[in-house]
Amino acid sequence: MTPRISSIRNIQVLVRRFCVLPGFWILSLLAILPASPCNGQTLGMALDQTNLTWTTTARGIGTAGVWYGQTVVSQDGVSAAVSGRVYNSADASILQTSVTGPGTLKFWWNNGSGYKQVSFNVGGTNLASLYAYPRWQQQTIYLGQGLQTLQWVYNWQMYMVPGDTIPAYLDEVSYTPGATPPIITSQPPSQSQVPGLSSTFSVSAGGTPPLYWQWHFNGEDIPGATASALTITNVGLADLGNYSVTVSNAVGSLVSSNASLEFGQVTSWGLSAYGATATAPGASNIQAIATGSYFTLALRTDGSILGWGYDGQGQLMKAGQLTNIMALAAKVQCCLALKRDGTVIAWGGDSITNVPTGLTNVIGIAAGWFHALALTGDGHVVAWGLNYNGQTNVPAGLSNVVAVAAGATDSLALKADGTVIGWGSNTAPPLTLSNAVAVAEGAGFCLALTEDGKVTAWGQSTLPQQTIPPNLGGLVAISAGDNHGMPLREDGTVVAWGYVTAALTNTPAGLTNVVSISAGSFHNVALTAASAPKTLINDAQLSTTGFSISLPSQCGRIYGLEYKKSIDELSWTRLPLVAGTGETLLLRDSSAPAGARFYRIRRW
Repeated sequence: MTPRISSIRNIQVLVRRFCVLPGFWILSLLAILPASPCNGQTLGMALDQTNLTWTTTARGIGTAGVWYGQTVVSQDGVSAAVSGRVYNSADASILQTSVTGPGTLKFWWNNGSGYKQVSFNVGGTNLASLYAYPRWQQQTIYLGQGLQTLQWVYNWQMYMVPGDTIPAYLDEVSYTPGATPPIITSQPPSQSQVPGLSSTFSVSAGGTPPLYWQWHFNGEDIPGATASALTITNVGLADLGNYSVTVSNAVGSLVSSNASLEFGQVTSWGLSAYGATATAPGASNIQAIATGSYFTLALRTDGSILGWGYDGQGQLMKAGQLTNIMALAAKVQCCLALKRDGTVIAWGGDSITNVPTGLTNVIGIAAGWFHALALTGDGHVVAWGLNYNGQTNVPAGLSNVVAVAAGATDSLALKADGTVIGWGSNTAPPLTLSNAVAVAEGAGFCLALTEDGKVTAWGQSTLPQQTIPPNLGGLVAISAGDNHGMPLREDGTVVAWGYVTAALTNTPAGLTNVVSISAGSFHNVALTAASAPKTLINDAQLSTTGFSISLPSQCGRIYGLEYKKSIDELSWTRLPLVAGTGETLLLRDSSAPAGARFYRIRRW
C-alpha cells in the first residue's frame, strides 16, 4: 500500500523510511524536497556531539519543518544541522538537548535571513540570538548548576517576507563540565556624549553563573552600581573620566579595562548590539553622519572619517583609511563616500563596490541595501548594484534632479520643480505630492519632505511606517531607517515613528540643537551644534568676469544658483548644481551680462 503524502513534514518522514530503497526511489523523493536529510547524518553526527540526546520538533500551523543533518553547508567542512523551513509567524523549528551543569557550552551557527532569527534558550530564557549574519559565528555559553535544557529555535523575527526560505545552521557543539572563573568577552567601550544626555557603559562577560558586578569611576567604587551596565544621566564635567568594572563569581574575579567618557557632538540611540549606540571618542568637529546596520560613519571637518559599531564587512576599517571626503551615505552594510574631486568610493557590500568606470562630477550619493545612486552636477542620475526589482533602471530622460534616495529594492529622485520620480518597487508617489524639497527611503517605504515643512509617506506599511504623528510640521530634514521615519524639526529637536521597538522611536530626553540626522536599520544618530549653522550670504560681486556670491555650506547638501532677467518672469534659470563642502562655497554665473539679473540660491 502506498503511503499518503499530506504535508512537507510527512515527505520528510517518508524519505527517512525509504532511504534503504533503490536509488531511483531516493531521487524521486529528493526531487519533491531537495533539503532532505537522506544522507546518513544523524543530528548527533552532524553536530559532532553524539554523547548528547537530540530531539527536534516543529511548532505552528502544520507546515514548519524539523532540524536535520546535511553535508552541503558546514563550519567544519563535513556536516552540520540545518533548521526546518518556517512559513508563518506562528511557526518554529526547534532543536533540543540537555546537560548537567556547571559547564561550558560552545557551538557555531549562522543565519543569512534578515527576517527570521535563530535563538538559543536555556530553561526557556533567551541567552543569544542571530539574524542577518550569513557567516559562521561561534558562541560560548556558561551554564550553572543542575539539569539545563538547551533549545535552538528558528522563527520569524520581523514581518514575513514571502519567498524567504533561508534556513539557519548549527555545527560543532561541544560541552565541557566544570566551573569557570569570569572571562570578559567584550570590554566596555570608551565613548563621547553630548552634554546633558545619558551614556551607558556595558560589559559582556562569561564564566559560571551567577556573576556579580561592581563599577568604578577613576578607580573608586560607585555606590549601588552592581549591574552589568552602568548609565550616567545628564552627563556633565564631573562625569568625565575613566570607568571600569569588576566581575566576580564563586571561582574568582576580574577587572575590566578603563573606558573613558568625554564630550562630543554626536549622540546615538536604539539597539545597542556591536556597540552601535556608544558614540566613539573624538566625535567633535563633525560635519556629516551616515548610519547602516549597527554602525555609524561620521565625517570630520578635515575630510577624514570616524566610525563605530559593527565592522563585520570592513565598514569601519575602510572608512578610517579615507581622506578628502565631503559626503557620506550608508544603508544596511553598504557604504559610499563622495570625494572632493567628484569621484565616489564604495565598500562594505559587494554588490555596490563596482563603481561605474569614469563616474565623475558627482555632487550627491545614496546607498541602498544592495545598490547605489550618484547625482551628477548636470542633474542626471547614475545607478549600479543589484537590479532584481529594476532599482538601477534609471528612467530614460530623467533630468533636473537635485537629490536622490535609495532603499531595499527601489530608488527615488527629487526634481528641481518639487516632483518626485520613483523606480523599482513601492515607489509611485501619491498623485497629490508636490513641492517636495527632500526624499528618503527605507525598506519598501518612502518619505518626502514638502516646502511647507510636512512629510508624506507611501509604500509598504507592514509596520506603521506610514502612520505619521498627528500635527507634525515645522520640519527641515528627513531620514528613514529600514522600517521607521525620523525627521528633524526647525527648532533642532527630533521625532521618530514606525518600527515597533521603543528604543528606536523614543528620542533621548533633552536632545536639542540638532543640525543633522541619520536613521539606521536598528539605531539612530544625531549631530548637534552649539548654535544653528550660519546662513549669511557674503561678498556678492558683479564684475567683468560675471556674478559671484559666497555662503557657508553643509556637507551632504546641494546648492544651486538660479537667475531670471525680470522680476516678473515666472521661471528661474538654474546654473550647474554644487555640492556642499562644509566650508565657504562660491557660486558663480560667468555669463552674467552688464544688465540686471535677479538671483536666488536654493539648497536641498
